[in-house]
Amino acid sequence: MAIVDLIESGLGLLKSDADITPQWVEGVLRGSGNLEDGVSVTGVSTERIGEGVGILSILQRVIPTYSGATQKGPKSVVVKYPTDDPTQRFTADALVLYIRELVFYKECAPDAPFKTAKCYGQAIASDNTDFTIVMEDIGHMRPLNQLDGIGLDESKVLLEKLADFHAMWWGSPKLANYAATFQPLDNPTYNAVLPMLWAGGWPSVEEHAGHLLPDSVREIGGIWAEKVPWMLSNLMTPTTMCHGDYRADNIMFDGKDPVVIDFQLIGTGSGMYDVGYYISQSISTDVRRGHDRELVDIYLNRLESHGIEINREEAWRQYLICICFCVTYGVTTFGGFTEQNERGQKLLQDMLLRSLHCVADNNALEVLK
Repeated sequence: MAIVDLIESGLGLLKSDADITPQWVEGVLRGSGNLEDGVSVTGVSTERIGEGVGILSILQRVIPTYSGATQKGPKSVVVKYPTDDPTQRFTADALVLYIRELVFYKECAPDAPFKTAKCYGQAIASDNTDFTIVMEDIGHMRPLNQLDGIGLDESKVLLEKLADFHAMWWGSPKLANYAATFQPLDNPTYNAVLPMLWAGGWPSVEEHAGHLLPDSVREIGGIWAEKVPWMLSNLMTPTTMCHGDYRADNIMFDGKDPVVIDFQLIGTGSGMYDVGYYISQSISTDVRRGHDRELVDIYLNRLESHGIEINREEAWRQYLICICFCVTYGVTTFGGFTEQNERGQKLLQDMLLRSLHCVADNNALEVLK
């Protein structure tokens, strides 16, 4: 199956659902080999999906109507294009996030140890911001829910699959080919932008969730930004490819097989980044509490099964640094708290509080001091 370049083919990028015309959808499907000669797309209906889930992008399910019977034409596809939320759009542009997913789907997804959605078409504007991706609709698979959280048994499966992914890229010379796109965790942009985003989000945290913060880690608001360069420099080795957003809302199950989506935050650095992010954000506090080391060991054991030697003491130290760093997800997105729908607000609040409780439970703030 070919992946259509939407710009080169003259189809263009989407700016809203009004741009999703029958002619546009037909061009994508025919160009990717998913529509027979003699069959056309006569109509489309759209449904916005993932609200309160996809923070940096808009997702639309597109249901085509065909002129006749088709064996190739999909019943539906999903299109993805930039968010219309100014706070989140600024974050995505400042951190150059959108192009990463396009490159991953085109060049890396076919060899990944987990399933992901097929890509029919994609393109990004020359300024590396406006983009569109057309993907297989995998909505029939069993989704996981960030708000509900994931249980320990499935978390162990997902941490093992994460270790398989990291093992593929562990110290790989191929990473150099993606250095310009998959930025290292320790890079000038992150060091400059993240403290600024933190400063913009923390007042909103204090306003809307200040009464919920654990007292033992409340001081993180005043010290986190200055520690960004130190934290990131300590999360760079051993180097592998990191998903960057490995959390419940980006994972599904096809039977017993994990299916992973959303590669806008893909980057390079220590695999403990993904581990700390997943454990601190996607498992509810009452389920995770008391199991951090057990879960980390599940991941490390799987890495060792690939013949990788691990310094477990250093891995745990990086875990503590990572869970402190990953509080940023809850804080930097909190600037747009009032613009989110009810689920979006609950998601932002849960991401924040789970991460802070994880820091508190493991006394991780001491590693920053």
